[in-house]
Amino acid sequence: MKRKIGLFSLLFFLIFLIGCTSSAQNQSNSGDSSDSESASEETEVTTNEQNDEEPEKDESEEIVKEDEKDTSEDEKVESSFSSSDIIKDERTGIAPTRIEIPAIGVDTVIEHVGLLDNGQMDVPDGPDNVAWFEPGTQPGAPGNSVIAGHVDDTVNPAVFYDLHKLEPGDEVIVTDENGEKLTFEVFEKEVYPREDSPVKEIFGYSHRSLLNLITCEGEYDEETTEREDRLVVYTELKE
Repeated sequence: MKRKIGLFSLLFFLIFLIGCTSSAQNQSNSGDSSDSESASEETEVTTNEQNDEEPEKDESEEIVKEDEKDTSEDEKVESSFSSSDIIKDERTGIAPTRIEIPAIGVDTVIEHVGLLDNGQMDVPDGPDNVAWFEPGTQPGAPGNSVIAGHVDDTVNPAVFYDLHKLEPGDEVIVTDENGEKLTFEVFEKEVYPREDSPVKEIFGYSHRSLLNLITCEGEYDEETTEREDRLVVYTELKE
């Protein structure tokens, strides 16, 4: 009887021991699973944090790169040109000493004059000569060269009395002391009030080689001893 009780007790102990071992393993497996899930969650969190913390692109770096690109393009454009590509204007003029205008029968000497004390262009000494504005552009060079002449002496006709008769296509020929001649062609004529003449248009710079002929026009003013208007005939160098 005691032997049966002992065997029964031993069997019960073994069953209890097996149950504890199984429970411990389940707890261990459960713990491992929890640890694994926890580790997985931590990994996901870390990955998300890394993604969240990924540095944004530096806009200043992009701007610098764009500037470098633009500079590189500019350098390419500049390098495509050389000093040999620049066309120099080598046109030169002459110091005129004589003028001919076949259409109105003018053939006379050219005087060289400058400015008066009042800032106006000087005029030729007599009624039969004309005057070239020497401080300005030489005939033939780029710009506006100016030659002036009297229309009359209040009584008799002067050298530019018939200047108003010139028409587009008429020629004006100037010669220097060495005999070099330049031929200009009339393309326009205008009458301006004496006090409102376009000085820059008449005397200023132009890329064209122009020769402008000036004389008086209009009614004679006894007080100022001048006529009211100015006639300008515009001519251009014939190539």
